[in-house]
Amino acid sequence: MNRVTTAGSLALLLLLTVLLPGRRFLPTDSLLVDVLTSFAAQYAVLALLVAFWLLWHRRWLRSAAFLLLLVPEVFSLFQGRSASLVGEPAITVVSANLFESPRAVRSAVAQAEALDADLIWWSEFPRELDPETRGIVGALDARYPFGFEIPAADGRDLRFLSRYPLRAREMFQPPHTTGRPALKLTLEVEGRLLTVFALHTHPPTSPWSLEARNATLDWLQQELSGHQGHALVLGDLNTSAFAPRFRELIEVSGLHCPSPWRCAVASWPSFVPILLTPIDHILAGGGAEVINIRRGRFTGSDHFPVVAEVIFRD
Repeated sequence: MNRVTTAGSLALLLLLTVLLPGRRFLPTDSLLVDVLTSFAAQYAVLALLVAFWLLWHRRWLRSAAFLLLLVPEVFSLFQGRSASLVGEPAITVVSANLFESPRAVRSAVAQAEALDADLIWWSEFPRELDPETRGIVGALDARYPFGFEIPAADGRDLRFLSRYPLRAREMFQPPHTTGRPALKLTLEVEGRLLTVFALHTHPPTSPWSLEARNATLDWLQQELSGHQGHALVLGDLNTSAFAPRFRELIEVSGLHCPSPWRCAVASWPSFVPILLTPIDHILAGGGAEVINIRRGRFTGSDHFPVVAEVIFRD
């Protein structure tokens, strides 16, 4: 029995080694890697629980081995530069996937009003709404003179609401796919030009959808590479902050994210809290900086909203 227990401990240790510190070296274009590495927070909790269980049973060396797995995660939590920006936040940004739910729409509108948000990005916005909900949405729209709605997948739309003038709009559609265009928007924010990338990528549930999602992320990286101005990325990227593909996005694009533990919040699936992972993001680059990123209140969607405040260096 002791040999069986030892073999099980070693197998679990090896698996957690790959899924915690080892995920930094795994391929970014593998569907299996993308899915399994999305739950680093859960693996970290498991490693900690096993370590304490082994301590309780006085198995010091095995406990130490599981605790060592957490060292890179703790280091990542505290790495990165200290905040050098001062002053009040310039804009409040909200991003949410609304799951084609009128209930989620009503809750999302109430949250946006309470936050007095400056920019709002909603994906999976239901095309058909009852008159009462449509009236609530219309009242909110009236407060954002530079918003627009575009059709996406069947029965759902994309909505962008802005208090700031929209100077340019471009669209990217992954090859051989429909329904999830990526937007590149140029806004004028109190005399500054802000480039906003509003996304809702394909979920990596099959080889073709993984390829489609990565095509959008590749486009995003190319657009941001060498970008010197203020940039903002927001939306359901269907990419966990713990996945190797997200790490590649940050390194290539130059977006500010010293640690996935600090620049993202667990947002999906809201209906299964134990599996929550950060796939909805608000990220900044160039002269913009995201501060105080947090999870919004439950709306009835399978995604929690993400809320952040953005300040500028000049």
